[in-house]
Formats: sequence, C-alpha cells, structure tokens
Amino acid sequence: MIKKINFATVLLLFVSVNIAFAQFQVPTNYLPGSNMNQPNAVNKPIGNSKVTKREIINTSNQKNELDSLVNQRQSDALTNQSIEEDSIKKAKITLQNKIFGFSIFNKKAGTFETNLKMATPKNYILGPDDELIVDINGYSEEHYNLTVSADGYVKINKVGNVYVAGLTIDEARNRLIYKLSSIYIGLKKFNGRTDINGLYASVSLGNIRTIQVSVVGEVQFPGTYSVPSLARVMNVLYLAGGPTENGTFRDVQLIRHNKVLAHLDLYDFITQGFSKGDISVQDQDIIKIGLYKSRIEVKGRVKRSAFFEPLPTENLAFIFENFVGGFTENAYKDLLKVERITKTERKLIDINYAIANSFYPADGDIITAESITENRYENRVTLSGEVFRPGTFSLDSKLTLSNLIKRAGGVKENAFLARVNINRLNKDFTPGIMSVNLADVLSGKAEDVMLEREDKITVFSITELRESYTVTIHGEINGVKENLDKKTAIGDTKTKQQENGNNAQNESSSEISDKLKSDNISNVLLNRQVKITIPFQTNMTVEDLIIKAGGLRESASTGFVEVVRRKKNEFVENQDYSSSQIAEVYKFSISKDLIVDNSASKFVLNPFDEVFVRSSPNYELQQFITLQGQVLFPGVYGLEKKDDRLSDLIKRAGGLNKQAYPEGAKLIRKTELSESESELKKKQIKDFNDNYSGIEINNASESSESNHETIGINLVAALAQPGGPDDIQIINGDVINIPREPQTVKITGEVLYPNNVKFTESKSLGSYISSAGGYTSSSARKRVYVIYSNGSVKRAKNFLFMRFYPRVERGSEIIVPKKLKSANTSQQIVSLVSVLTGTVTSIIGIITLIKATAQ
Repeated sequence: MIKKINFATVLLLFVSVNIAFAQFQVPTNYLPGSNMNQPNAVNKPIGNSKVTKREIINTSNQKNELDSLVNQRQSDALTNQSIEEDSIKKAKITLQNKIFGFSIFNKKAGTFETNLKMATPKNYILGPDDELIVDINGYSEEHYNLTVSADGYVKINKVGNVYVAGLTIDEARNRLIYKLSSIYIGLKKFNGRTDINGLYASVSLGNIRTIQVSVVGEVQFPGTYSVPSLARVMNVLYLAGGPTENGTFRDVQLIRHNKVLAHLDLYDFITQGFSKGDISVQDQDIIKIGLYKSRIEVKGRVKRSAFFEPLPTENLAFIFENFVGGFTENAYKDLLKVERITKTERKLIDINYAIANSFYPADGDIITAESITENRYENRVTLSGEVFRPGTFSLDSKLTLSNLIKRAGGVKENAFLARVNINRLNKDFTPGIMSVNLADVLSGKAEDVMLEREDKITVFSITELRESYTVTIHGEINGVKENLDKKTAIGDTKTKQQENGNNAQNESSSEISDKLKSDNISNVLLNRQVKITIPFQTNMTVEDLIIKAGGLRESASTGFVEVVRRKKNEFVENQDYSSSQIAEVYKFSISKDLIVDNSASKFVLNPFDEVFVRSSPNYELQQFITLQGQVLFPGVYGLEKKDDRLSDLIKRAGGLNKQAYPEGAKLIRKTELSESESELKKKQIKDFNDNYSGIEINNASESSESNHETIGINLVAALAQPGGPDDIQIINGDVINIPREPQTVKITGEVLYPNNVKFTESKSLGSYISSAGGYTSSSARKRVYVIYSNGSVKRAKNFLFMRFYPRVERGSEIIVPKKLKSANTSQQIVSLVSVLTGTVTSIIGIITLIKATAQ
C-alpha cells in the first residue's frame, strides 16, 4: 500500500513539474516586420538543380509567442506615449536623443534584417529543423529535401538515418555523399573526385531553423529572442532596441558556453562601418550590454554635438576626428573650454586644439567649442558714399586714403571733396572722427592719411548737403510727367528720388483741395487745374517745365504766365529789412507751340519758383440743361450764352404744347453745401424744433453735402414778358419740368383720411380739409401750408383774431403738420395750480389781517 502511495506521489510530482515548465517557459521571438519568421511553405525546385527558396520554419508555439510579443510591444508603446507627457520622461528622452548612436536603434524607419540569400557559411553548425537539399545529377538524377529531426538525424530512403546535428555544412556534405554512395555507386571517391564516372552530388542548406538568443543588461527590451540561425549580433541587438541611456556602446559582449566569445564596438560600426565582432549567433547564445564607463559631452561649433563614450586610450584629437566630425567653419579652434567635475566641485580648463593629441578627457567632461567673434575683422576698412565701388576693403600694409579711393574706382562727379569724414575708434574703443580735404589729398597739396583697422570713410554728395531744389507749376497743364509712373492717378503720384541724389519728389495734385471744390460754374475750370512739383534743374526755362508737366491744355492762356519767386534777403549791415515784400512776381507770355526759336522766352527759373498758367478768359466748357414735360421737343439742351433765360429755352424747344400747365412748371437745381454750411443748416433746424417744440416739421429733410432743391418759378409771366423779373437765368445742370394740367389736390399730414380730391375752382382750403375727414386732435392748424405745383410754398397767416388760409390751385398739396404734446405739460399744470393756490391763500390772509386791524 505504501509503495502504491509513493508511486502515485512521484507520478503526480512529475506531471506538476511538466505543467509548471510549460507555463513558465520564457517567450522567445523577435520584432514584427522582419522577413526572418515566415510560415512553412512547399519547396519548389528551381531549374535542374532543384534549389528551393530558403525560408524560416516556425512552429505553432513560436507563432503564439510572436503574437504575444507583438501585443506586449504595442501595449508598451501606448504606455510609453502616455508617460512621455511626464517631465521626468521628457528629460530622459532628451538625454537619449543626445547620446551618440542611440537613434540608430530607435528610428521608426529602417531595420537590421538577416540576409537569407547569403551563401551558407562553411562553419555553419546544423541543428534540428534545418533543411538540407541534396541533388544528384549525371546518368542518375535524384532530389532530396532532408529535414533534421529533433534527435539530429535526417532520413534517406534506402539509406536510413544519418546523424548530422552538430556538424558543419562541409562535414555534413561529406557524410551524406558517403552514405548515398551505397546506392549510387558512381559517387564513391576516386582520387578525391566524385564526378569521375559522370555522376556527382551537391548538398546545400534550404530552410533554416530558428534559434534562441538572450539579450541581457542595459538594453531597451531585454529577453530571449527567436532568430534565424544565420542572424548576427547586430540583428539581435536591433530587435532588442539597442542600449539604454546607461548602456555602453563600446563593449557589446557575445557569451557562448559561459565564455565571452566576441566583443563588438558599436562606434566602429557607426563611424567606419567595421563589423569586427559582429559574428553569427548560435542557439542559446547570450548578448550582454553593460553600463558605460565614461561619457563626455561635446557641444558648440562642432559638426556633431552629442554625448560620447571615449575609451581611456582615445585622446581629444581622435574623438574630434572620428566621432565629432570636426569643427564648423566659424569655430574658434585656438581655445576649447573644458568643464570638469572634481571630487568636491567643478573647474574650467582651457585647451588649445594644437595640443589635443596629448589631452585625454575624463568622465563627465563638457567640452565647448565657441564661435569666432562675429562682425569683427582684423584688416577691414569701409568706404561709402559717392565713389564708384563702395564697400569693405582689406587693410594692406601702408594703405592710404588716396590708394583706397583709387581701389574703389575713384570719386563720382557729384562728390563733395572739400570735407571727407573718417570715423575711427580710439584706443579705448570710443568713437572718434577726423575730417580731411580730399581734393587737396588727391592733388598732393595735403599729406595723405594712413588708414587703420575698422576705419569708416564717407564721401558726401553735393546734393546731400543742400536743400532739395524743386520747381512747381500750376494751372492748365496736362499733368503727365516726364519719365514718371504713368500708372498712378493724378492727385496721388509720387516717384523715387532722381539719380543725381536730389531729395525732391515729383508730386502731382489738384490745384485746390478736394474739400473746397464745388460744381459751381465759376469753379469748373479751377477744379480741373493741376499742380506738379518736380526737381529743379539748372538753366530750366518755363517752356522746359511745361514740357516736363505734359504740355499745355487747350484752355491755357499763353499770353498771361506768372512766376512767383521767393524773396531772398541777404544780411547786409545797416540795411533796412522792414519792407513788406515777400515775393517777386514776373509776368510774360510764351509760345503756344513751345518751339525753341527766337520767339521762345528766355526766362530761366530759380529753385522753388512757382509757375502759374491761367485759363483763357473766353474759354468755357459746354454746359447743359434738361427740359422735361409738355414742350414740342423735350430733351437736353446746351446753353448758348451765359445769360440764357427760361423763355429762350422754351422758344428753342418749340414752345408749349396744348396739354402744358405752365402754372405748375418747376425748376430743379443742384445745390452744393460745404461742410460748414451743412452743419449750420442742421443747427438751424434743431433750433427751430427747440423753439417750437409743439410742432413737428414733416417735410424737413436734413441737409447733405450734395442735394437738389426746387425753385418756384412763374413760367406764365416769364413767357409773357421775356427778360422780365420772372424770366430767370438758367445754369448748367438745371432741370425744367412742365407738367400736364392736373385735376386733383393732395391733402396729407394730420387729417383723418389723407387722399387726393378733385380740384374745384371755388373751393377753399378748409373745404378740402373737410374732404379729407377734417383735422385730427394733434393737428397744428395754425401751421397749415400749401405746396404749389411749381414748387412755391404758402402758409396760413393770422391777423388779430382772424386766420387767412392760402389759395388752393390745381396740383397743389395741402400739408397739415403734427402738433406734439409737450413732455412736461402735466408738470406745468401742477406748478400753475400750486402758484394759484398759494396766491389765493395769501390774498385771504391779507384780507383777514385787514379786518382784524380795522376792528
């Protein structure tokens, strides 16, 4: 019984151990996206050799391990993304980005994949799941795909099992040919040859197995990885994410059978591409990355700023040449600043790069390469101003001012040679200035000046040292300026300074301000006059100025030209300056065609002269009026004379037709109000409303800058007596409207039913208002007025206690204004009652007092 219990216990323990081993087996696989893990595929022979494409064989367990690893990596990526928002994580990432070589293993793009198409290495060790491809050719042909079993055997028909595990590919080839020679007689060796009888065999490696390699130490993703048996150390290291920020890049160790088999220096691989130590890995190999031993930082004006991990035998020159990449172009190489950590504090070391071969950095050193001094030259002088080639020049030995001027191509014609400034720094770097007569220096009358470093020489222009000379022309000119920007509208044109250095600008504008313009007939010619200012030129005449201004208009008067010249009063001792004259005015005539001949004027302009070209006295622009309504020929008519009247226009239009109603003729005229006049009119309306707050003026429209008004005319009287007082003169823009004979009268305003009623000759104004329902309670009866069809207005008048209303005619409009209730009427009533009550009380008191006194 005890034996049975012990046997059951042992059996249960064995089963538990197997289950625990299956549960705690370490996942072994590698990163996704690689070609190294592919599902099994059917081998397809290629050509006569029957060579198949090499693939990796994965079991179902390996596939599950791969999926679990992928999921874990994705989960870690999401976790890291959220942690990166933390300040500590950000600082860590910043450090990682500054470590030299760290980004190679952490870039999203690019992989280190195993080359599956490479020739099989002669030292390749066969193991389980490897596939051997055997081809027999000659008088007998056969093809074998042999997979190494878990026990290390390959099975060949008619030959049996052949043990190949642990053999190199060459050893396995010899053993397989030897075994196959038992059924293929011709494969037996004859003096070392296998094709003596026309029969030979080839053995190659097909699908390769997956091996287990562990990565430990300071690595991003430590663990055990399933990789192809052709993988090398760099392939596995890339799958593990490379070293951490504390890991070493200089000593990656490959451990096999508890011994360090190879050392890999990643700096050699990164900087020079050397793969020494990057050997093929085998099953159960261990790759170890230890902690870095020394790290320095190089920054500043260098080609590669980063944290580097130098070896004790590498000096500063070696580090700069191989790792840093050297200095940038503007680096100051004579001085490198080294910040070193001592046992108790920090200290600074100044190193000249010339001794970099003997300087070995210590752990924690911060090496800074500074920039040269910007904008500072050891041999520079600057020449500016009126020379042909201004700029900066090198200060050669014994460079003088005259030599510098010659090197710059000489001075320009407009250079001011009497005084040239040299700005020079004193010994204490305070600015100083010295003046030189360049004309004397160039002619040899004065001693030449020796130049010094950072001297700044300025040659001035004659035009810069005087006021900008201009001349101005006003009046009847076309306004197209010579060589100016014609795309710019007149009135807002400005051009650049002329090449001679004159600061004067070519400006064109209107003769008068836009705010002062009006459409009055007397101002039409004045409004279009032009004012142009152009730079002054020596010996310029009036005709020259007119040509530059675009020529004369047709309206210009050439017989009356004025030039207004500034009055210059030079100081003379004991001279009387009390004269009131402020300018000199010259009047003369010029040629209409502006031809240069004996008839041309010889008047030469001075700077700042103002030239005026007037309009011809009899020159007028066409003026038009509009005639509407009941005439034989309505339309637009041009005025023939300045004093054309109503009767003249009606006569030119053929007279009135039979339907005309001359009593209702209107004259509509455009009025121009300036801003001040408009404000005054608004103020008058406001004052009127304030003074007569009980009445609302319905037809009072606010004034504007441009408006039309109707003028009441008596066309019947004008036609009956041409030239009489009612026959008024007409002007440009007038509109005369002669209506048909109206049959109604219009009643509007504060009546019960505003409408149009039939005109009756004997009907009074009150009767018309009764036809509209009569007054309302808010009617201002005293303010009733009538607008007649010709535009005239009449209102009701009061005399003593009698009220006289205006007569109503055909086409009239009767307007009854609205009487507004005062907002303080109730307060006025209360105040009046209070005053009356107080007065009555006072009177009663006085009477009582008188009676009491009388008794």
